[in-house]
Amino acid sequence: MVLLEPRNKEVLSNLLPNEPYPYRCQQSKRFKVKGMFMVVIMKPIFDTHGLVVHDEKYGIFPFVYESTAKKKSKNREAGAVEIKATQNLNKEAIRTMLLNNVIPAIKSKWPPHLFKDIWIQWDNVRPHQIPKNEEFIAACQSNGFTIQFIYQPAQSPDLNVLDLGLFNVIQYIQYQSFPKNLEELIDKVKEAYDLFNLVLNKHCWITLQCCMEEILKHLGGNNFTPPHKGKKRLERIGLLPEQL
Repeated sequence: MVLLEPRNKEVLSNLLPNEPYPYRCQQSKRFKVKGMFMVVIMKPIFDTHGLVVHDEKYGIFPFVYESTAKKKSKNREAGAVEIKATQNLNKEAIRTMLLNNVIPAIKSKWPPHLFKDIWIQWDNVRPHQIPKNEEFIAACQSNGFTIQFIYQPAQSPDLNVLDLGLFNVIQYIQYQSFPKNLEELIDKVKEAYDLFNLVLNKHCWITLQCCMEEILKHLGGNNFTPPHKGKKRLERIGLLPEQL
């Protein structure tokens, strides 16, 4: 659904006498399509010549389920299979996502020359509870892998590397589209994830290390502004460090 915004005084004051009114639209908040996703990403690997060895994109997975339509509508017939967003993201939904999507994706795409001891960091919201059952433990320790989970430190938003770049880029690209249903939204979000620049991803991980330094300088506090190191300029002249 598209709503036309009314012309206001600000628009009138910025237009020339013979300039036509611009077409301005926004999605109605009442009918906005929403969905939750789990993103898995790591620092990309480049060789000495700057070529990508591994993009370290392990996937972006929507929390959805299939449902059979009970009644006929103008959009689908009765009995058609629909994709709906999961509304209650509890620990069981997180466990299912890890077992069916995250852990298999990591194992299938993990670079063969790297050690298989893997630490996954996520924030400590209530549904993010590490399962303790035998099935989950076996999945984390099979095929030579040792996958462990650690929590992001409390009250430290700058230690979430996804918030340092990836989510902003995905939202910027996805907001340029107007998905009419959940399937279109999922396609647009995945497209934005695939378009995420690998060099920018590498810069985000360096920014993460800079934030760690600032936390140490502030004795564990979060009262600092994420530093700007001029990473693009340093990379052009070949002085951008891989680790700080």
